Amino acid sequence: MRVRNIILTIAAAALIAVPLTLVAQGVPGGGNGQGPGGGPGSGAWGHGPGGGGFGGGPGDGLGMFDRMLPRLAERLGLTDEQLEEIRTILDEAQPRIADLSDQLEAGRAAYREANPDPTVFDEGAFRTHAAEQAGVQIELMVLTHSTRTRALSVLTPEQLTQFEELRNEHSKRFTRRSGGRRTQ
Repeated sequence: MRVRNIILTIAAAALIAVPLTLVAQGVPGGGNGQGPGGGPGSGAWGHGPGGGGFGGGPGDGLGMFDRMLPRLAERLGLTDEQLEEIRTILDEAQPRIADLSDQLEAGRAAYREANPDPTVFDEGAFRTHAAEQAGVQIELMVLTHSTRTRALSVLTPEQLTQFEELRNEHSKRFTRRSGGRRTQ
């Protein structure tokens, strides 16, 4: 009976510690769609947690769109000029996105270094860290959403309608695949 209680106690501690560690470290997939580390926020090409593509999954919010651009160009019937203009818009935003993503990672690393003991929680330090990260996240979200708007403005009204239909189709498939657990 004592061994069982010890095992249950260790399991309970692990269930509590792992999510807290992930939040503190900003592990990818943490759910913002901005930068390689994730965190709270809204995805750039869709809505809710996640980023990229049509609205879901971790990333910088533009990476999936960039990777899918050749296929989208075919599906939407983009001209070479439209494709080049969208690529230029994405390329212009990428250095600033990378810089902000690096800032987020540096902030996470600095927090981990300043607070190495996982058994000690300094609420004031964590609130300061969270506020600093949130400021960078906001800048990243503004940048990816403004870039998204610029890229979508290149599309004709018909292409934009097709894009929205594809995005909605993708969201429905993602929701079915995830068992309906998609957060809006």
